[in-house]
Amino acid sequence: FGQKAENWVKIGDCPNEPDREELLFTHGSHKVMRLRYLLGELFELKSYSESFNSFPAIASHVTAYGRMYLWSLMQLCGHGNYFYCDTDSLVVNDTGMDNLTTVLHDIKLGFMKHEETTHKLIIHGLKDYEKDSKTVIKGIRKNAVKVSEGVYKQEQWSSFKGLLHSGDINTYTVKSITKHLTRKYTKGIVTDSGVVKPFALTEGLYDVN
Repeated sequence: FGQKAENWVKIGDCPNEPDREELLFTHGSHKVMRLRYLLGELFELKSYSESFNSFPAIASHVTAYGRMYLWSLMQLCGHGNYFYCDTDSLVVNDTGMDNLTTVLHDIKLGFMKHEETTHKLIIHGLKDYEKDSKTVIKGIRKNAVKVSEGVYKQEQWSSFKGLLHSGDINTYTVKSITKHLTRKYTKGIVTDSGVVKPFALTEGLYDVN
């Protein structure tokens, strides 16, 4: 609903040219032109616009309402009784679970479902945590190989844009890359106890309260 589309316009033909993308910088100005050579034709990226099925009003309102509803559930749960939240979920302790009893239901729309009970939870950051049943790390594939703490090796599959940038669209290459996780948390102040304190905005600056 909220996606943008690239508007490419054909500006000529380029027979026998290899498929690729180029960035052209004009000397003495800030103008940048993005060109795409594809199947013997030359295209220029003119602008960005909403995609055909885009409707930002729906996407923004659904997202905003979901965040405010999740915040209300955190208030109901009680400060100190929740450890982590995601788009549509909470990780809470026994007290928090008891406080959420009125909004628990397996299939009722708008209610919370009890997914599982875990006895181990290590939270490194957003979408980066370990529990009894599995480890979740955003950007790390399930079949990735752990080299060391915070270092993973995995396959990287090229997108269509990636193939154009490579300059050889006829050869699909799967690369092996190594990812290093910094795990630096920037959404608040992490105390020595592990509790995260929020930023308090004061006249454009933030304080730690």
